[in-house]
Amino acid sequence: MRHLYGARAASAPSVKPRTPGEDRIDRVLIDLIQPSEYVKWEYFSRQRLLATGIVASGQRAHTRVLDIGCGHGALSLTLSESAGFDVVAMDILEARVSSVRAKKAARDPAAAARVQIVRADAEALPYRDESFDAVAATEVLEHVDEPGRMLSEATRVLRPGGRFFMTTPNAQALPYRILRFLPDAAVSRLAASMTQETLHPDLLHNHAAAGSAGHPDRHRREGFTLRELVVLGSRAGLRMDLGYTYRIPLPDRVMKITPRALSRSVARLGTRPLPLGLQLYAEFTKT
Repeated sequence: MRHLYGARAASAPSVKPRTPGEDRIDRVLIDLIQPSEYVKWEYFSRQRLLATGIVASGQRAHTRVLDIGCGHGALSLTLSESAGFDVVAMDILEARVSSVRAKKAARDPAAAARVQIVRADAEALPYRDESFDAVAATEVLEHVDEPGRMLSEATRVLRPGGRFFMTTPNAQALPYRILRFLPDAAVSRLAASMTQETLHPDLLHNHAAAGSAGHPDRHRREGFTLRELVVLGSRAGLRMDLGYTYRIPLPDRVMKITPRALSRSVARLGTRPLPLGLQLYAEFTKT
């Protein structure tokens, strides 16, 4: 197990030469996201981080992936088009499910046929035991009422030796430490003034748009620590193989001042291990 800036180890991932698979991932993601400034390049880089990890883990001739909380479908469509994987894109919000359906309809028919789009609850997955080779959850764990239950469900639907990939806010990042001492009303005002509107906001979510406390977009907590993920994963039957903090710990609206010519490089740099980074990236194996 490698915990970068975590409790037990500190050896960074080695830098490997680019592969044709990574080039395909980049082409599809760029086509889907159309990044031009920092915020969209950051979103591109995060989806790329997950996609390259999942593609590298795919060993079966017909790898099947479940994308929990698929959002607007960038990861799901990329895995289908760049790697030929069979993907289930799942979200609890009908608006996002509809968004993925619209995107799918405009993509290559052969690749689109490999993507199934479903509205479902991450804490009660409607799938048989051992039915997926990999499961991904990008910025999902902080939104669910029972994180342990969601991880147990992910483990249940994974085949033996299957892989689980995730990102979530890093509770030890300074912005999230500050949030713990603020009343909800202050957090709401701060969110309204600082959140990037058009992509999933990561530093602060839009409380006003999310509405009631039970809305799926509202954070149930502001992040986790690597130690917590190790424990939660272990209880669910998952062994953490890799975990590290990443991403420059500044809100999107601050990072938007990054010159466009530098946006892609800065965003890519932000997915490399960074002490006390804003986000956590983790890979697990079903034990």
